[in-house]
This record gives sequence, structure tokens and C-alpha cells, in this order.
Amino acid sequence: MEPPVYFIGAGPGAPDYLTLEGLRALERCVAVLAPASFQRSFSDLLAGKDLESPFALPHAGVVGWIEERLARGPVGVLIPGDFSVFCPFQSFVAAFGPRARVIPGVGAHAAAAALLRKTFDLPEVAHATVITSPRAFGRAGSSITLRDFAKPGHTLVLYMNDRPLTELAAELRAGYGADVPIAIVENIGCPDERVTVATLDTIADRLGDRDPFGLGSSDPEPALALVVVGEVLARDEDPSWWDRRYESVWKPRKMR
Repeated sequence: MEPPVYFIGAGPGAPDYLTLEGLRALERCVAVLAPASFQRSFSDLLAGKDLESPFALPHAGVVGWIEERLARGPVGVLIPGDFSVFCPFQSFVAAFGPRARVIPGVGAHAAAAALLRKTFDLPEVAHATVITSPRAFGRAGSSITLRDFAKPGHTLVLYMNDRPLTELAAELRAGYGADVPIAIVENIGCPDERVTVATLDTIADRLGDRDPFGLGSSDPEPALALVVVGEVLARDEDPSWWDRRYESVWKPRKMR
């Protein structure tokens, strides 16, 4: 049997957010592709393995790097964020066909919800969670804007923000039509983890000159910051909703 290529969900970059399956797969690997920041945060688990950043190679170079090392054993790829959204590794999963194994991890948006201690949907507050990125809008020929998704009843989770904070806040406020809460969570689960909670009108003043997105930085590594926007950040669920579910759903079904 040919050695597998493991595509391992690594979430925001903290080893604790690997699943047990992901940890076992990583331990079996003789070589691992991981962003430079993940090579540092996962250093204890990567000791003795061949390492490279996938972002330092063209597509053919990534495939060749993996192929060369498969002769010695399994090769891993640490997936930042979450495989389900804004993941650039889909073509590599296809390239390795049945040898590719995708292993889920705790995605960055799930880790953010846990850190904030907030579910992203609440009865009578938010009925939809939209996971997107400002980079997905404003492309040539696109008539859809970020503002179209910033509306009452929606919680927005934004990956890879590429807009100045004042510009982002203004567009979101125009969509929501109100000064709703916003949270910026950085480096979740890592030693330099940071959470900033404010409102769209106050977030720029709260951050001052600090840029959590690294827009003006010469650092080639991407900033690991996620944005969450919506009324759920300032609300809690009414306990009566539990009893309504109990009486209308769980009790009639005799759920255990």
C-alpha cells in the first residue's frame, strides 16, 4: 500500500486544536508542509521531520516535494483556518487522488466561538451565520458586496480581511444599519492570543494605531486574525427557549 498524504486541519495554529486523528497522523509523517508560523507553534510535534512551507513553492513544486518524500513514508500538510472554507489545497487533494486523506480539525471560526463563549445563531437575534472574506468581493464584474451580507439577523465571520479597519467598519455599518458589536480575535490558542471587542463605531479607537491584519506590514506571513460581527456578541439566549424545545421537540420524541 502506498503511503498516504494527510491534509490535517490545524485551525488557528494551536496544537491543542488538532483532533486525535490528526495528531496520530502527524506523528506518522516523515515530512510536513506547514506555514512558517505553524512550524514554530507545532515545533514539538514536528521535530525530526522534513519541513517546508507550501507557500514557498509553485504548484508543481509542492507536488514534487511531497512525491519525493512519499518513498520514505506518509507526508502531512497542515491546513490553516479550516479545510471547508477559503482553503487553497483542494487541487492537491485531487492531485493525490485516493492517497489523499483529509482529516478535520477545530476550525478557526469554531475556535473563535469557543473563545468568545458565543454561539453564532440565537433565536430572535440571528438566524444565519455567514462565513466569508472581504477578499471575495469587489472583483471585476462582481455586483455582490460585503454589505449585502451585513444585515440584521446575520452573524458575519470574516477570514483574511484586506481592508483598512475604518473602511471595513463603515461598510458593515451601512449594511447592518446600526452600530452592532464586533470582535477581532488574533492568534487563537497561541501564547500571543488577543481578543478585542467593541462596536463598529468604536473599534478603530479601541485599537488605536495597532493593525491586527498586518495591512501595512512588510512581514510576509499572514496575520492570523478573524473578525466576528453581529448582535449575538452582546446577547444571551432566553432560557425559555430550552423549555419550548423540550415541550415541542424533545419530550414528544422521548429523546434521551
